[in-house]
Amino acid sequence: MITVAQLGQVFVKATQFLHPEAVEIVKSGIRHDREFALVEDNDGFIPSAKHGEFFPLKFTFEAATDSLCLEYPDGRRTVGQAQGTGRAWGIDHVGLRTIEVAEVEGPWTAELSAFAGRTIRLARCLSTSTAIDVCPLTLLTTGALRRVAREVGGTVEAARFRAGLVLDNHLEHEEDGWDGRRLRIGTALLKVRTAVPRCQITGFNPSTGVRDQEVMKALIRYRRKTTLPDGMLPDHARPGFASYAEVIEPGWVRVGDTVEVLS
Repeated sequence: MITVAQLGQVFVKATQFLHPEAVEIVKSGIRHDREFALVEDNDGFIPSAKHGEFFPLKFTFEAATDSLCLEYPDGRRTVGQAQGTGRAWGIDHVGLRTIEVAEVEGPWTAELSAFAGRTIRLARCLSTSTAIDVCPLTLLTTGALRRVAREVGGTVEAARFRAGLVLDNHLEHEEDGWDGRRLRIGTALLKVRTAVPRCQITGFNPSTGVRDQEVMKALIRYRRKTTLPDGMLPDHARPGFASYAEVIEPGWVRVGDTVEVLS
């Protein structure tokens, strides 16, 4: 039997990954997932190679009050508004699409810039798909994690892959055969797509942002290269690990829910 072992969500893209007990899945993915993003002084998103700098920052979002709380590793906290009331513009997301954003005013520029040592602003994504890279969801299995751990030579945390759904499955990489199949998880219905081309960010500790494991070298050794689904960026081929998924029917998913693989 396959069950939900862990859920993953991040309100502000490139910051510390969170593990709620339940999430609401809508057509665009997990509600509020990557609804906010950090932007550089050039009006672009933080490059993926620099995401690790911000992994120590923990953001939580309170929808009822439309506010954000930023918690630093030393326990300090800053609370402020989350509305995108500042300047609005569009960000070209690696040639895949333009994501409309608006700056979140308040304490965020001062706080983030002081932490990073350069100008960093907080933006709210106005586009329906927020700052999600390709498909609404990604999922991986504990069987795949066990296999990559053997290749690496040590425990590999699921958070390194920032997947919304971690499924407890004793089979190694069974998800490789799920492309095009549907999964009933909780009250949601998903359609599995291709594997996810990985990058060097998997080598960074998900809590500290320090590079401490050679995950990509392990993936290069034993995983075949894959490209994005539907012909997107056909020249972008990387070792595939975890799988993309689309939302067929929205619903709620909780840790412990049973996963039904449909024909």
